Amino acid sequence: MTIHGSVRRGLSRLTLALAANALVWAGVGIGGIAPASAYEVWLTDQSDTAKESGGFLYIYDGAALAANPAAAKPAVTIDLSGEINTFCEAATKKPVRRPHMLFFNKDQSHAILSFLSGHVLFMDAKTRKPEACLSMGKNVHAAWPTPNQKMAIAANIIEKKFTRIWTDYAAHTFSFDPEKDVVNLALLEGGERPDTSPICPITESSSRYAFVTLRGGGLFVFDVTTTPMSLVATLNNNEIHPAGCGGIQVGETMYVNSGGGWPVAPLSYDIYALDLSTLPKSVSAKLVSSRDEQFADSHGMAAVGRYVWSADRAGNNIEIIDTVSNLSVGAIDLVTDGNKDPAPDLLENAPDNQYVFVGLRGPTPLTGNDKTHHNAKGTIPGVGVIHVDGGGKVGHYKGQAVVTNMKEGKETADPHGIAIRK
Repeated sequence: MTIHGSVRRGLSRLTLALAANALVWAGVGIGGIAPASAYEVWLTDQSDTAKESGGFLYIYDGAALAANPAAAKPAVTIDLSGEINTFCEAATKKPVRRPHMLFFNKDQSHAILSFLSGHVLFMDAKTRKPEACLSMGKNVHAAWPTPNQKMAIAANIIEKKFTRIWTDYAAHTFSFDPEKDVVNLALLEGGERPDTSPICPITESSSRYAFVTLRGGGLFVFDVTTTPMSLVATLNNNEIHPAGCGGIQVGETMYVNSGGGWPVAPLSYDIYALDLSTLPKSVSAKLVSSRDEQFADSHGMAAVGRYVWSADRAGNNIEIIDTVSNLSVGAIDLVTDGNKDPAPDLLENAPDNQYVFVGLRGPTPLTGNDKTHHNAKGTIPGVGVIHVDGGGKVGHYKGQAVVTNMKEGKETADPHGIAIRK
């Protein structure tokens, strides 16, 4: 039996099509490039959704957001004045307000959401159902989950308290002892640490040492594995300037910043490298970048390959620092015709490190803004998308997805917390 040329060509095209489909279904795209694994981008909006309470939690499909930021819409929108508020009010006798910081534990099973109303919420990341809601007192600015998944460390700015929460994600239990797990940092004030309100705590990879930035400048390093938690090293406000809220570890170095938005430092931008190898005997800080003489405000940080990316909230760009040389090697301008003042805030990497997502503040910043300088005031609230090139040495801004919460003709949306779920 002879197969004529036209039939043979048709079968060849069919064979190629079937093979291509097989590759796509096997997870390999045309050209042999495997698509990135699915992931979600979670973003909090601090603006009220009920009377002096609530807020929004937006969940985006990461691939869709990266592919076309302008067209991307949240796959899930949760009004935190609903089920979450009911759950937390039952547990703490007060409503939630200002969802500020957001993290996932290491295995991505739980989201940890901090409210400035003093709540720390532990949520099942898959079902998005609340599991525990604890009160840290009058305020909690951030609750950081340790890499070993045994603790979350929380900063209460108003009452100047540092708290250790014990976490058992498998057993769904979360608790702290007010007598054994809380440090009153006000007792450590004085001299070159005039205001010990904790801003952002973070631990290094062993989950032993917590680095706590202070509103008045300086730094505390606690061993969080001891009871009570022991202070092992300190830096003063000349060595670390006020109100840092960025921390990221690269190798044996912890990078922290100073930031603006407070009366003591309405504008501030410094990046420091801390050598972890000298702990617990001591810690030292090396200044690797400073924009203190500019209209600048350092806030979010991310590790992208061997580079540290630092958001300049007032300057509307991302600085890139090479951690090998500890030198600044460039910046990514986020100003576009569509958003003249993006006010970039916190940063998070996609799992494949091909994109970095950044929260963009709106025209009504509810936190971290000095009203005489407007360091955190932006134009259009949302989440920005940056494509990563050169292993993190270069980035190209793709644009943003917009969020909104209009009230009486005024835009009140104010994105802040951002986290990636794989």
